[in-house]
Amino acid sequence: MHDPTAPILSVADALDDCDAALIKLNKTCCDPGRSPQMIELAKTLGEARRRLDAIPSNPGLAKQAIAHLESAGAQVGRLQVGCCAPSRMPLYVTILAALTEAQLRLNASLGTGH
Repeated sequence: MHDPTAPILSVADALDDCDAALIKLNKTCCDPGRSPQMIELAKTLGEARRRLDAIPSNPGLAKQAIAHLESAGAQVGRLQVGCCAPSRMPLYVTILAALTEAQLRLNASLGTGH
């Protein structure tokens, strides 16, 4: 039996990976001035998740969810370029890879992927 929520759950799993890496990143960051940027990133991820959760009842929110994923990617890029510790680069890679995976899965579930 086909579960119509399965693609959404797989996108949520990718966002879970983002959240976990962001928590580690925030805990290990030595620059308290970057914390507000990480909080904004967490908010953006939360907005993506809220739209994602509402897609089953409102499929039109998928494009908004993707826009939030893209915005989160831009925020991660700004944080990564400004990071002073090479040891944290794997966390940025994890977040960016999970955002990409979420976007690909979401587009595939909508039939708009390549």
